[in-house]
Amino acid sequence: MAKGTTRSAALVPLAVLGVMLVAGCSSSDRGPGCVFEAQARPVLEGIGLKASWDPKLAIDTAGTLYLFTVYSQNSKSRLGLVMSHDGGDTLLPSIVPISGADVSIGSHGEQSPSVAMTRGGIYALWQQASEDGSEKIMCARSPSWGENFEKPVQVSDASAPSYRGFPSIGVAPNGEVYAVWLDERNNSKPDEETSSVFLAKSTDGGATFGPNVRVAGQACPCCRPSLAFGAHGEVFVAWRRVFPGEIRDLVVAKSHDGGRTFAEPVRVHDDGWRLKGCPDCGATLSEWKSVLFIAWMTEGTDERPRIRLARSIGGASSFSSPIDVSRDILDPNHPVMQTAEDGTVWLVFQGRAPSSNGKWSKTQAYVVRIVPGGTPSLPMPVPGSENSIAYPTIGLGSGGRIFLAWTQPQGDHPVIMLSRGRTGS
Repeated sequence: MAKGTTRSAALVPLAVLGVMLVAGCSSSDRGPGCVFEAQARPVLEGIGLKASWDPKLAIDTAGTLYLFTVYSQNSKSRLGLVMSHDGGDTLLPSIVPISGADVSIGSHGEQSPSVAMTRGGIYALWQQASEDGSEKIMCARSPSWGENFEKPVQVSDASAPSYRGFPSIGVAPNGEVYAVWLDERNNSKPDEETSSVFLAKSTDGGATFGPNVRVAGQACPCCRPSLAFGAHGEVFVAWRRVFPGEIRDLVVAKSHDGGRTFAEPVRVHDDGWRLKGCPDCGATLSEWKSVLFIAWMTEGTDERPRIRLARSIGGASSFSSPIDVSRDILDPNHPVMQTAEDGTVWLVFQGRAPSSNGKWSKTQAYVVRIVPGGTPSLPMPVPGSENSIAYPTIGLGSGGRIFLAWTQPQGDHPVIMLSRGRTGS
């Protein structure tokens, strides 16, 4: 079926506003100006999926809502797609399988599948167990816009058993498909506590992938790396690096030759976060008109979790002073950015409402809006349910429509919840 230009899929490098975030600016004292449904809905049980988790969202220009989900079938964890043609009121009655029926994919925390949508179709990337007990990175594409997916192809090329995971996928302006992930093939000792960032590229629309390229070592072993692309062929990769003394801060490296080589990584900000162990929280990265944006979580030197937002106008040679966009929200984590056609940036993350009596509130989704030329709004809580949520994601439609999805427990199993909102004037 013919489709027009798509809106961006979550976790894919996105076009982002580039005329704000000057060093030292402060957040707005107003909310993001949107209204959500009073109650989120478990949308997949109606098509026979009892357990579902780790959603991703995308919306095309025809208004079709694409909900990617991990689900359980015959004791296997599989990746699939469900679509809605009425804005999420109803879903098509059957799930379109993406991963193979005889294998289980890996999906937990930030180690979950990644998706991308372009004019050429849909791409999905995930981790999958090998027969020898190690992991490999797999990719599948759908030129038919979700009617079916072609047989998955292997992206990682190492033959020796080792850990590989936390994949991200993106499509450059020239149509080349890129995948990045964390890989331990170069670790010299089994108990080594860092990973390497690896990259592979497809020049034939995801049908095959070329040789794997080692971008860098000393990567935090469970913080997902991210991708973005510049207007002049640049490839940007961001990851959390382990500096001497167990300091875990974000860095960005740039390639000018299609991912074959990378310059030395640049530290985004000296947060000085000392942690002996991986926090399981990567960054979200995007580029627009030679302005590169990055959002991430850190606890800094004062052990106060916060979501930060910064930019670079020098091709990742340096970054502005960051803004703490989570404000006074407790335990903020796992940011995801999306950009509307008018240049408005939307950021979603999970966190807890501040409490004056010492009680722990439930984890819920929060949204922040940054209009062109403006500063970040106050974070707004999204109505959910009585249970805590995890790993929210966002998709933007036309006419100010906003879709959020997340995982939360329901009885003895996880379910995906969907919430719909609209922007105000």
